[in-house]
Order: sequence, then C-alpha cells, then structure tokens
Amino acid sequence: MTGTIIILPGGERFQLEWRRTDPERWERRLKAKYDESRSAERSDKARCLCQHRGAALPLQIRYRADSHSYHLAVWPNEGPLHEKTCPFYKPDPEKSGRASYVNSVIREGEDGDVAVTLSIGLRRKGPPRPVDDTPLPASDRPGQARQRRMTPLGLLHLLWERAGLTEWRPQFAGHRTPTVALGRIASAGTRIRAQGRLISDLLCPVAPGHEKFGRRLHAVVRTEGQENHLFLIGFVEALEPDPRGNFTMALTGQRNGYRCFLTVPAAERNRLARSHQLAAATLALPEAARQAHVVALLYVTARNIVAPNSRWKGWIQAEVRTGALMTVSHSLLPFESSHELAVADALVAAGRAFEKPLRFDAERDLVFPDFILQDTARNDGYPMEVFGRTDEAYTTRRAEKENYYDATFGAGGWWSWDATTGSRMPPFPSGRLR
Repeated sequence: MTGTIIILPGGERFQLEWRRTDPERWERRLKAKYDESRSAERSDKARCLCQHRGAALPLQIRYRADSHSYHLAVWPNEGPLHEKTCPFYKPDPEKSGRASYVNSVIREGEDGDVAVTLSIGLRRKGPPRPVDDTPLPASDRPGQARQRRMTPLGLLHLLWERAGLTEWRPQFAGHRTPTVALGRIASAGTRIRAQGRLISDLLCPVAPGHEKFGRRLHAVVRTEGQENHLFLIGFVEALEPDPRGNFTMALTGQRNGYRCFLTVPAAERNRLARSHQLAAATLALPEAARQAHVVALLYVTARNIVAPNSRWKGWIQAEVRTGALMTVSHSLLPFESSHELAVADALVAAGRAFEKPLRFDAERDLVFPDFILQDTARNDGYPMEVFGRTDEAYTTRRAEKENYYDATFGAGGWWSWDATTGSRMPPFPSGRLR
C-alpha cells in the first residue's frame, strides 16, 4: 500500500499510506470527496493509476456506518483488471476453483465485501445444524459451475485468498509468519458475511504469544454463555487419540494462555483424514521432520468449564463439529502435492512474484493453473502446471489439461514439469527486467 497514489475527483492527489500514517487526514479528505464521487461520471471518480484498454479504472469512496469511517473500494468484478502490484487487484475467479460455484454462492457487494452461502448453519446456542452432505447435481460438461454452497474448506480458501496469502513477492521474505498470517485472516473475516453475520464475529485465531487473540476467545465464550458455536483457526501441532476413543487436537499456541481443550470425535477425525490426505500424512510425521505446516479451520461448540471444584475451572472445552485442513509451505503458500511444494519453494528461492490459485470446492475436472507467474512480460500472468502421476485416469486428465493450455495460451505459452520422470525442474520463464 505504501506510496500508492490515488487521484480523487477534481484531480487531487491522495496517498493510500495516509490510512496508516495520517488517519485523520485520510478520513477528512475522503469525507470531503464522498458526495462528489457518488455523483461524478465514471471517468471523473476516484481512481488509481491502473488502466484497462486505455481507460482509467475508477474506485469507490464508501462509508461504513458500523465504524463511521470512509474507505476506498474496487468496483465489483473489476479487481482482476488492476495491475498485479496494485492494492486493489483481486485474483480472477475463473483462474481458480472459485469458478466451480454457481453465482449465488459468492456475492460481491459494491464496497468489496462478499456474502457467501455456507453448507453449515451458523448458530450461537443449541445443537448445531448438521452439515448438508447431499450429493450435488451432475454436470453436462467437465468444469461447469455446479457447486451450490461453500464448505469449510472453501471458506478457509476464501479467507486465505482475501488475506493476500495466495500471492508471493520477494519483499515478503522474513515477514510472512504464522502469527502475521492469522492477523490478516482475522482482518479478512471482517469483509465476509454468511447468513447475515460477519465471519469475524465467530472467528477466533489461535497463535502463540498473541494475548489479544487469547483474550478474544475467552471473551467470546464468556459473553455467549455456557455454549457457543464459533470458528477456530490456527496451525495444527498435534492430532492424537485420547483414552475415550476420540482425538485431541492441539493448535500452536493453544497451551500458551488459551486454556482450551480441543476434542475431535473419531468420526470427524476420520472424515478429515479421508478428505485431506496430504495434511493427515504431514501430521503423522514427527514435528521436527515436517516440511510444511497444516492449517485448520474448525467449527466448534465451545463452553466454559464451570464446575466449582474442577482444577480446570475457567478453561474452555471445545468440540469440533466440522472443519477443514490445508497444507502450506514454510512461506505459508498452499500446495496439493510434494511436487507443488518443490515448485513453490524454488520460485521463492528464485525471488519470483507469483500466485497460487486455490481449489476451493471444485472437483478435479475443473482446469486451472497450479501457479501463475506475475513478473513476466505477459500482463495476464504466465500459467504453470506440475504433472505428478502416471495412472491411466490421470494420463487422460493430463491430455485434457495440455489441450486446454495449448488452446488458451498457445503451444509453448505455458510452463510445465513432468515430475514423474525423475527429470530436473525446467528453468522458469524469464522475468521482466527490473
């Protein structure tokens, strides 16, 4: 955001960094231009310096009644038209698993906030509504939008994407830590609604040494009474069987001021292991041997332990109702195979700028790149694909992918690595000269 210039209605120059360095000036100038921006023609509205087909891309000046504050927002569906380095850039949903949802699942508002249709019912008290596992209707063609609701995995991917954690720039090195990532996730939750509720109202990150997160979890449970339904998000430290036939999960930092027991029923643990095999395999390794982190988004029932004579009085007992796991590199970039991890780490080591499209709830027939380089001469990004299997079904699938990429980007217009042959990773496409 630092140094980004905005042109306000009337030609006044405005800097995005004022939101951090001079918030009073930020509010004063946006308030002064609010009415003028609303009545101005598209070409005279606030804008950044990005252009699309020779025309400036306008921005909105929006007022948030809940916080009595002003902010700038991209116009609906125009985020992908901005330059990749622009703070108002948003990934193209057609280049990720978001393309599998029907239009009603993710609804983008004028202020850039989104509303989603979840597969679970969000409730404060009482028994949780069951997950809707009824089969989705079949599609007439591969890759067609068919998903009518978003599962916890889709929500986890949406939070990760909205927090900007699917993208990498060389300047991120040394600054993208698990605690920083969870802070960005918490902020992203303030811009997502489900069933009329802000996800941030129910979202409690768990991070080591973060007293604010810890106080929030206890405050939410204490305020809502004896039982509350909420989302926990954090990095999984361990998932182990307990004497009662269920499992206990420990999130990194959970023992550091959180005073929380987290139980996973055996049936839910087995579902998580089946649905997230890479994450389960990672957690089966000794912690010192893991080459990646596992992130968990868990919808839980939480209550305070109030028994007067209990040694655990004041602690929280939480039980996982449903959830999702995601495996990420040490740079916190998601990946779906060891070969993808190798490519992600190599791109980071090479100092490249790229993004990692996420699958959301898409089935395997939807084609989108494993990675998209953002620092080549191609403005719309350079797609990258990793081929990692040799079974018959995947061979057919590979041919479909190759035909799609050749038709969309031209033969030789995309990068690939056949990791099944034992060959070395091919050189990456050249980046733009700096």
